Amino acid sequence: MTRKNILSIVRLLIVFITTLYMASCQNFLDAEEATVDPNRVTEVTSDLLYNSVQVKGFFMFEGQLARTTTIWMQQLSGTDRQMAGFGQYEVTEGDHSGEMAGIYTGGGLIDIRKIQADSEAKGRREYAGMAKVWEALIMGMASSLWGDLPYSEAVSDVETPKLDKMSDIYASLQNLLDEAIADLQSGVGGYVPPNDFVYGGDVNKWVEAAYTLKARLYMHWAEVDAANYGRALAAAQKGISSTANNFKTYHTTTEVESNGWYQFFKNRDSYIRSGRFLVELLKTRQDTVRLEQYFERLDGTSATGPTAFVGSDPGDGNTAASNLSDIYLAKDLSTSILSWEETQLIIAEAAFKTGDEATALAKLNEVRANFNLPALSVSGSDLFTAIAEEKYVALFLNMEVYNDWKRTGYPESSTEFSSYNGLDIPRRLLYGSGERNANPNIPAPSQQPARNENDPS
Repeated sequence: MTRKNILSIVRLLIVFITTLYMASCQNFLDAEEATVDPNRVTEVTSDLLYNSVQVKGFFMFEGQLARTTTIWMQQLSGTDRQMAGFGQYEVTEGDHSGEMAGIYTGGGLIDIRKIQADSEAKGRREYAGMAKVWEALIMGMASSLWGDLPYSEAVSDVETPKLDKMSDIYASLQNLLDEAIADLQSGVGGYVPPNDFVYGGDVNKWVEAAYTLKARLYMHWAEVDAANYGRALAAAQKGISSTANNFKTYHTTTEVESNGWYQFFKNRDSYIRSGRFLVELLKTRQDTVRLEQYFERLDGTSATGPTAFVGSDPGDGNTAASNLSDIYLAKDLSTSILSWEETQLIIAEAAFKTGDEATALAKLNEVRANFNLPALSVSGSDLFTAIAEEKYVALFLNMEVYNDWKRTGYPESSTEFSSYNGLDIPRRLLYGSGERNANPNIPAPSQQPARNENDPS
């Protein structure tokens, strides 16, 4: 073989080996095994998002927003660290910044809207209806606390969404709830989320909850427009029909799935104690059932003895006062966000305000009977005060007590309701500093109103 032939063969081998190498490299780099991570979630399903929405919602109603408003309403008392500051009506724009952001992210409005869009695209109207109820619940709660909020442009390409007027937000939420009820009653879709921790996919219970929520949101505006009492009455009469249908959070004894109040107290035991106003009110009412349900007994004297249950006033910092009871610090306690009790007492107040004292008294006594309390025979202003008082007691740890106070004046009208150094209870939350730093439409604290649009005086 000539030298020339040998060189030709070598060149051919080099070309062949190079081609084979390049081809094998190309195949390896382009192979599905190299470019696709089998563990990567390629699509977040509505059911996965629904888990996030529910968990976020539960902890919003059992988290810092509930702690703050419950302390302000003296059901509880801030006795240590930053909770003592809240008990003295001190609040800054950083105190609830994370909660404000959470309205929109991580199971908030953005994910709720994704569920709605996916469900509607697949013809799952009942599922879409549930997501719409969640939207109205979260945004109604948020607007009741902050007032004007980003809403119409919040889930959009707008980088700095405008603040919508509170009245416009509520009008939109009422329309949204009408849509939700129509969706839930449509019988269309044939699919509800298997992980519905509230009602297990029972659309009839969801309809009742939607009507109770409509009634609640109408009541928020009754001080501005008395016609809302009639609207609330009509909605509440279709609302939650029994305590078995209460809209509750869901928790288990698993640590990461435990109740929000338990999770706070397990590491911050001294921060919050019982509010003296509520403790003494329960004693005066001889409401021993709820006194022992709500609070820790300090000794074994008697249910209403002077030292068996002790509360702390604003600014007292009495960490020796009664804690929450074991019932309310149980890991798996489910608390009511919307309830039969609230529904009946909305009917009572709305009926009273529309001139039907007979219905108002009947509904009040219906709730009292549920707690083994004797029927009352009152009328006029005494009846109204009795309704407001019963709701204050029944909605223990529920933020709605704060909204009721702004409308009715109870319990501040009581001589036992204490101030701290003459300071007023804040009537709204300051916008979160995180949102203000990211969105120039959010005004500085000094430029924010002291009251929301639905709270004129």
